[in-house]
Parts: sequence; C-alpha cells; structure tokens
Amino acid sequence: MTYARFPKIIKIVFDHRGLGDAFPQFMSQPWISPEGKEYPPFVLDDERSLIHNAVPLLRSVKGNVQVNQQMVSCLRIALEHRSIVMPLSSRTIHEGRVDTGDDEDSDEAAPKRKALTAQEKAIFLEADALQIEMGNIVMRVSTGGSYTYDVARAKQHKDRYSSLAMAVRFISELEEGRKRLLAGRMGGCIGVVSKM
Repeated sequence: MTYARFPKIIKIVFDHRGLGDAFPQFMSQPWISPEGKEYPPFVLDDERSLIHNAVPLLRSVKGNVQVNQQMVSCLRIALEHRSIVMPLSSRTIHEGRVDTGDDEDSDEAAPKRKALTAQEKAIFLEADALQIEMGNIVMRVSTGGSYTYDVARAKQHKDRYSSLAMAVRFISELEEGRKRLLAGRMGGCIGVVSKM
C-alpha cells in the first residue's frame, strides 16, 4: 500500500489482489477519533458510492501481465530520468551521524557530521532495503511468452518495490491525463493537405 501525493490529489494506492475486497469494505465505514471527531469513510475512486459523505481516496491496482509491465516501465523511466531521489546509503552514517559534505578543498581535516534522529535513520535503512529489493527483481519469460517480474529466490521480498512501482504508475497515469488535456485544448488547424 502506498500513499501518493500529487498537487491537490491524495490517493491511497493498494494491491487489490494482496489485500482483497475486505480492505475497501473496511475503509468504507466512518471512523471516530479518540477525541470524538467523526471522519468520513474512504471508497474506491473508480466506483460510484451510495455513501453521501464518502471520499474517493482509494486507488485499487489489480495486477496482471499488462499492469505489471506498465509498473516496471514507469519505474524504470522515473529512475532513468532521476525524477525519484533516493537517500544516500546508510553506510554514510557513522555513530549516529551523517556526513553533510565531503569537500576535499576545505581547511578542516574531518568532514562535518550532522546528528540524526531515529526517524531519519529509519529513512536511510528503508531506502537501503528498497534498493536491495530492487536488485533482487528478475525478469522471466513465462510459457505463454509474456514477461513476469519476481524475486530471484522464494525467501526474498518485493513489497517495497511493488509499493513504489504502484505509486509511480499512478503518477504516470495522472501525467498522461494532463498531457491529453493540454493537447486537446490546443486544437486548431495543424496543416492543410490538398490533392490536385
């Protein structure tokens, strides 16, 4: 499950085959905070809801060969264009501190180090785990001739990778929709063809 945020668009992107129909049904109930404030239920954004104050916040991803290929392609393009920025490796953390710069021309002998909080350390460690999972993904050709992407060994995981790929695919869909909208607004005559 991924929390994707785009300007003025907030969605929860989740694997429908992994969580099943129970997740949207669970989220379609209003909930009350410990302070007593009631919050509206969340429903799927591609279905009509009969709940009057429901928020269409859930984006379901039902994986198949085509969707999986789109996720892999979108993530590969985002990584190649460097539109996704990964934190540095956790190996740059020494005794709870991270190097803020390794300027060799500076007069100081030791590089400057910034102390990290537990949450900041967790970001580095999660990024390392994501990069390891991304390195474990292999492409295989099925008997039907289609390409599948899975881990090399059965005991390896790809949850972080799948979550990132689903979010990047959703953002790619938003970008493509925006491009179509802008191209449709341009309209007008592009050229004239005549036959004599």
